[in-house]
Amino acid sequence: MRLDVVMPTWNSNAPYFKVIIRRVVERIPINKFILVDRYSSDGTVEQVKAIVPPDKLIIIETDADLARARAIGIKYVSTEYFVFIDSDILIPHNFDVERWVRLMMVNNRLAVISFPIISVDSYAKFATYKRHVRISRILKRYEEVTSGEIIKYGLFRLTAGDLFLAILRTSVVKDWQPPPHLSALEVFSLTQHVLGKGYLWVEIAIPVVHLKELKYGAGPYRHLKQGLWTGSNARILNISKEDFFLETFSRFFLGTVRRILARDPMGALNNVFFRIGYLVGYLSPYRYRVWVR
Repeated sequence: MRLDVVMPTWNSNAPYFKVIIRRVVERIPINKFILVDRYSSDGTVEQVKAIVPPDKLIIIETDADLARARAIGIKYVSTEYFVFIDSDILIPHNFDVERWVRLMMVNNRLAVISFPIISVDSYAKFATYKRHVRISRILKRYEEVTSGEIIKYGLFRLTAGDLFLAILRTSVVKDWQPPPHLSALEVFSLTQHVLGKGYLWVEIAIPVVHLKELKYGAGPYRHLKQGLWTGSNARILNISKEDFFLETFSRFFLGTVRRILARDPMGALNNVFFRIGYLVGYLSPYRYRVWVR
Protein backbone atom coordinates (compact mmCIF):
# COMPACT_ATOMS: atom_id res chain seq x y z
CA MET A 1 0.00 0.00 0.00
CA ARG A 2 1.44 3.33 -1.11
CA LEU A 3 0.00 6.76 -0.35
CA ASP A 4 0.59 10.21 -1.75
CA VAL A 5 1.44 12.86 0.84
CA VAL A 6 0.49 16.53 0.37
CA MET A 7 2.23 19.22 2.43
CA PRO A 8 1.69 22.99 1.97
CA THR A 9 4.68 25.10 3.02
CA TRP A 10 5.67 28.74 3.27
CA ASN A 11 8.98 29.56 4.94
CA SER A 12 8.53 26.44 7.06
CA ASN A 13 12.20 25.62 7.64
CA ALA A 14 12.14 25.89 11.43
CA PRO A 15 14.76 23.94 13.44
CA TYR A 16 12.32 21.04 13.84
CA PHE A 17 11.29 20.88 10.15
CA LYS A 18 13.81 18.25 9.08
CA VAL A 19 12.68 16.00 11.95
CA ILE A 20 9.10 16.29 10.69
CA ILE A 21 10.06 15.35 7.13
CA ARG A 22 12.16 12.40 8.28
CA ARG A 23 9.28 11.11 10.41
CA VAL A 24 6.92 11.33 7.42
CA VAL A 25 9.36 9.31 5.32
CA GLU A 26 9.75 6.75 8.12
CA ARG A 27 6.08 6.28 9.05
CA ILE A 28 4.17 6.65 5.77
CA PRO A 29 4.66 4.36 2.75
CA ILE A 30 5.05 7.19 0.26
CA ASN A 31 4.08 6.96 -3.38
CA LYS A 32 4.67 10.68 -4.07
CA PHE A 33 5.52 13.49 -1.68
CA ILE A 34 3.69 16.51 -3.11
CA LEU A 35 5.16 19.75 -1.77
CA VAL A 36 3.06 22.86 -2.48
CA ASP A 37 5.35 25.74 -1.60
CA ARG A 38 4.66 29.48 -1.60
CA TYR A 39 8.08 30.52 -2.90
CA SER A 40 9.84 30.01 0.43
CA SER A 41 13.07 31.94 0.91
CA ASP A 42 14.34 30.14 4.02
CA GLY A 43 15.53 26.84 2.54
CA THR A 44 12.26 24.93 2.98
CA VAL A 45 12.38 23.30 -0.46
CA GLU A 46 16.07 22.49 -0.16
CA GLN A 47 15.49 20.78 3.18
CA VAL A 48 12.78 18.56 1.68
CA LYS A 49 14.98 17.75 -1.31
CA ALA A 50 17.72 16.63 1.06
CA ILE A 51 15.48 14.05 2.75
CA VAL A 52 12.80 12.86 0.32
CA PRO A 53 14.09 10.64 -2.54
CA PRO A 54 13.96 12.60 -5.82
CA ASP A 55 11.91 9.94 -7.61
CA LYS A 56 9.16 10.38 -5.01
CA LEU A 57 9.15 14.18 -4.86
CA ILE A 58 6.83 16.57 -6.70
CA ILE A 59 7.45 20.28 -6.05
CA ILE A 60 4.82 22.88 -6.97
CA GLU A 61 5.70 26.55 -6.55
CA THR A 62 2.68 28.86 -6.31
CA ASP A 63 1.62 32.11 -4.66
CA ALA A 64 -1.83 30.68 -3.96
CA ASP A 65 -3.46 31.13 -0.56
CA LEU A 66 -3.58 28.13 1.75
CA ALA A 67 -6.99 26.82 0.64
CA ARG A 68 -6.08 27.00 -3.02
CA ALA A 69 -2.65 25.48 -2.29
CA ARG A 70 -4.37 22.46 -0.74
CA ALA A 71 -6.69 22.15 -3.73
CA ILE A 72 -3.71 22.31 -6.10
CA GLY A 73 -1.97 19.56 -4.17
CA ILE A 74 -5.06 17.34 -4.41
CA LYS A 75 -5.01 17.65 -8.20
CA TYR A 76 -1.60 15.94 -8.27
CA VAL A 77 -2.70 12.98 -6.12
CA SER A 78 -2.78 9.66 -7.98
CA THR A 79 -3.46 7.19 -5.13
CA GLU A 80 -6.91 6.13 -3.92
CA TYR A 81 -6.17 7.53 -0.47
CA PHE A 82 -3.71 10.24 0.49
CA VAL A 83 -2.38 12.08 3.54
CA PHE A 84 -2.49 15.78 4.31
CA ILE A 85 0.12 16.87 6.83
CA ASP A 86 1.11 20.37 7.86
CA SER A 87 4.72 21.44 8.06
CA ASP A 88 4.65 21.85 11.85
CA ILE A 89 3.10 18.48 12.76
CA LEU A 90 5.23 15.67 14.18
CA ILE A 91 3.81 12.21 13.53
CA PRO A 92 4.15 9.87 16.54
CA HIS A 93 6.86 7.27 16.12
CA ASN A 94 4.29 4.45 16.30
CA PHE A 95 1.69 5.98 13.99
CA ASP A 96 0.10 3.23 11.87
CA VAL A 97 -1.39 4.90 8.79
CA GLU A 98 -2.23 1.58 7.16
CA ARG A 99 -4.53 0.69 10.04
CA TRP A 100 -6.73 3.70 9.30
CA VAL A 101 -6.67 3.22 5.55
CA ARG A 102 -7.94 -0.33 6.04
CA LEU A 103 -10.80 1.07 8.13
CA MET A 104 -11.72 3.39 5.25
CA MET A 105 -11.57 0.49 2.82
CA VAL A 106 -14.26 -1.43 4.69
CA ASN A 107 -16.49 1.64 5.20
CA ASN A 108 -17.31 3.25 1.86
CA ARG A 109 -19.01 6.22 3.51
CA LEU A 110 -15.90 7.18 5.45
CA ALA A 111 -14.09 9.87 3.45
CA VAL A 112 -11.75 11.48 5.98
CA ILE A 113 -10.05 10.44 9.20
CA SER A 114 -8.31 13.27 11.00
CA PHE A 115 -6.32 13.53 14.21
CA PRO A 116 -6.37 16.34 16.81
CA ILE A 117 -3.32 18.34 17.79
CA ILE A 118 -1.71 18.67 21.18
CA SER A 119 1.09 20.90 22.48
CA VAL A 120 4.61 19.67 23.10
CA ASP A 121 4.20 19.97 26.87
CA SER A 122 0.89 18.10 26.93
CA TYR A 123 2.16 15.34 24.67
CA ALA A 124 4.35 13.99 27.45
CA LYS A 125 1.17 12.51 28.91
CA PHE A 126 0.56 10.57 25.72
CA ALA A 127 3.93 8.89 25.19
CA THR A 128 2.18 5.73 24.01
CA TYR A 129 -1.25 5.20 22.54
CA LYS A 130 -4.00 3.72 24.64
CA ARG A 131 -4.95 0.26 23.49
CA HIS A 132 -8.57 1.28 22.89
CA VAL A 133 -8.95 4.41 20.78
CA ARG A 134 -12.19 6.28 20.38
CA ILE A 135 -13.91 8.64 17.99
CA SER A 136 -13.75 12.17 19.39
CA ARG A 137 -15.80 13.94 16.71
CA ILE A 138 -18.21 13.18 13.88
CA LEU A 139 -18.73 16.38 11.92
CA LYS A 140 -22.10 17.87 10.98
CA ARG A 141 -23.41 19.91 8.06
CA TYR A 142 -23.62 23.61 8.84
CA GLU A 143 -27.34 23.67 8.02
CA GLU A 144 -28.01 21.07 10.74
CA VAL A 145 -26.35 22.93 13.60
CA THR A 146 -28.61 24.64 16.13
CA SER A 147 -27.97 27.82 18.11
CA GLY A 148 -27.88 25.78 21.31
CA GLU A 149 -25.16 23.55 19.88
CA ILE A 150 -23.11 26.59 18.83
CA ILE A 151 -23.29 27.94 22.38
CA LYS A 152 -22.45 24.60 23.97
CA TYR A 153 -19.77 23.29 21.62
CA GLY A 154 -18.76 26.08 19.24
CA LEU A 155 -19.62 26.38 15.55
CA PHE A 156 -16.38 25.13 14.05
CA ARG A 157 -16.00 22.35 16.59
CA LEU A 158 -19.13 20.85 15.01
CA THR A 159 -18.68 21.77 11.35
CA ALA A 160 -14.95 21.82 10.57
CA GLY A 161 -12.49 18.95 10.91
CA ASP A 162 -8.72 19.31 11.04
CA LEU A 163 -6.14 18.92 8.30
CA PHE A 164 -3.06 19.04 10.49
CA LEU A 165 -2.80 15.30 9.87
CA ALA A 166 -5.59 13.61 7.93
CA ILE A 167 -6.18 10.65 5.64
CA LEU A 168 -8.56 11.35 2.76
CA ARG A 169 -10.41 9.41 0.09
CA THR A 170 -9.21 11.06 -3.11
CA SER A 171 -12.35 10.59 -5.21
CA VAL A 172 -14.47 12.54 -2.70
CA VAL A 173 -12.27 15.66 -2.50
CA LYS A 174 -10.78 15.77 -5.99
CA ASP A 175 -13.42 18.26 -7.20
CA TRP A 176 -13.26 20.56 -4.17
CA GLN A 177 -13.15 24.26 -5.13
CA PRO A 178 -12.48 26.48 -2.08
CA PRO A 179 -13.60 30.11 -1.94
CA PRO A 180 -11.06 32.53 -3.45
CA HIS A 181 -8.51 34.17 -1.14
CA LEU A 182 -9.15 31.80 1.76
CA SER A 183 -6.03 31.45 3.97
CA ALA A 184 -7.55 29.88 7.09
CA LEU A 185 -10.65 27.85 7.96
CA GLU A 186 -10.30 26.16 4.58
CA VAL A 187 -11.06 22.99 6.48
CA PHE A 188 -14.62 24.27 7.05
CA SER A 189 -15.07 24.53 3.29
CA LEU A 190 -13.62 21.07 2.68
CA THR A 191 -15.58 19.47 5.53
CA GLN A 192 -18.85 20.84 4.21
CA HIS A 193 -17.92 19.65 0.71
CA VAL A 194 -17.39 16.12 2.02
CA LEU A 195 -20.53 16.05 4.17
CA GLY A 196 -22.59 17.57 1.37
CA LYS A 197 -21.84 14.49 -0.72
CA GLY A 198 -23.19 12.22 2.00
CA TYR A 199 -19.81 11.02 3.32
CA LEU A 200 -18.46 10.97 6.87
CA TRP A 201 -15.56 12.94 8.37
CA VAL A 202 -14.39 11.37 11.64
CA GLU A 203 -11.78 12.51 14.15
CA ILE A 204 -9.92 9.82 16.08
CA ALA A 205 -8.75 10.75 19.58
CA ILE A 206 -5.07 10.07 18.94
CA PRO A 207 -3.18 13.36 19.28
CA VAL A 208 -0.30 14.50 17.10
CA VAL A 209 2.28 17.06 18.22
CA HIS A 210 1.82 20.63 17.02
CA LEU A 211 5.19 22.38 17.03
CA LYS A 212 3.94 25.80 15.90
CA GLU A 213 4.31 27.28 19.36
CA LEU A 214 8.06 26.56 19.27
CA LYS A 215 8.32 29.01 16.36
CA TYR A 216 5.65 31.58 17.18
CA GLY A 217 5.33 31.20 20.95
CA ALA A 218 2.30 30.17 22.98
CA GLY A 219 1.38 33.39 24.77
CA PRO A 220 -1.34 36.02 24.37
CA TYR A 221 0.32 37.79 21.41
CA ARG A 222 0.41 34.60 19.33
CA HIS A 223 -3.23 33.89 20.17
CA LEU A 224 -4.19 37.45 19.26
CA LYS A 225 -2.45 37.05 15.90
CA GLN A 226 -4.10 33.66 15.39
CA GLY A 227 -7.49 35.22 16.15
CA LEU A 228 -6.96 38.08 13.69
CA TRP A 229 -6.02 35.60 10.97
CA THR A 230 -8.88 33.20 11.67
CA GLY A 231 -11.52 35.90 12.06
CA SER A 232 -10.52 37.60 8.82
CA ASN A 233 -10.99 34.37 6.91
CA ALA A 234 -14.27 33.54 8.67
CA ARG A 235 -15.69 36.61 6.89
CA ILE A 236 -15.06 34.93 3.52
CA LEU A 237 -17.05 31.82 4.40
CA ASN A 238 -20.77 31.48 3.82
CA ILE A 239 -21.63 31.79 7.52
CA SER A 240 -24.40 34.01 8.83
CA LYS A 241 -23.42 37.02 10.94
CA GLU A 242 -25.77 35.81 13.67
CA ASP A 243 -23.95 32.47 13.93
CA PHE A 244 -20.54 34.16 13.86
CA PHE A 245 -21.34 36.53 16.72
CA LEU A 246 -23.05 33.77 18.70
CA GLU A 247 -19.89 31.67 18.29
CA THR A 248 -17.62 34.58 19.21
CA PHE A 249 -19.31 35.72 22.39
CA SER A 250 -20.26 32.27 23.68
CA ARG A 251 -16.69 31.01 23.21
CA PHE A 252 -15.36 34.23 24.80
CA PHE A 253 -17.36 33.88 27.99
CA LEU A 254 -17.76 30.12 28.34
CA GLY A 255 -14.22 29.34 27.18
CA THR A 256 -12.74 31.81 29.66
CA VAL A 257 -14.89 30.62 32.58
CA ARG A 258 -14.06 26.96 31.90
CA ARG A 259 -10.35 27.68 31.93
CA ILE A 260 -10.62 29.69 35.14
CA LEU A 261 -12.53 26.85 36.81
CA ALA A 262 -9.82 24.47 35.56
CA ARG A 263 -7.23 26.72 37.24
CA ASP A 264 -5.63 27.56 33.92
CA PRO A 265 -5.17 31.36 34.05
CA MET A 266 -2.85 31.45 31.04
CA GLY A 267 -5.36 29.45 28.99
CA ALA A 268 -8.09 31.92 30.02
CA LEU A 269 -5.91 34.88 29.02
CA ASN A 270 -5.02 33.28 25.69
CA ASN A 271 -8.71 32.66 24.99
CA VAL A 272 -9.54 36.31 25.69
CA PHE A 273 -6.83 37.52 23.30
CA PHE A 274 -7.82 35.00 20.63
CA ARG A 275 -11.49 36.00 20.76
CA ILE A 276 -10.67 39.72 20.67
CA GLY A 277 -8.49 39.11 17.63
CA TYR A 278 -11.18 36.90 16.12
CA LEU A 279 -13.75 39.70 16.32
CA VAL A 280 -11.38 42.42 15.09
CA GLY A 281 -10.27 40.20 12.20
CA TYR A 282 -13.85 39.57 11.15
CA LEU A 283 -14.56 43.30 11.13
CA SER A 284 -11.34 43.99 9.12
CA PRO A 285 -11.24 40.94 6.85
CA TYR A 286 -8.61 41.84 4.27
CA ARG A 287 -6.17 43.45 6.66
CA TYR A 288 -5.29 40.25 8.53
CA ARG A 289 -6.31 37.57 6.02
CA VAL A 290 -2.75 36.26 5.43
CA TRP A 291 -0.39 35.13 8.20
CA VAL A 292 2.91 36.41 6.80
CA ARG A 293 5.77 33.99 7.49
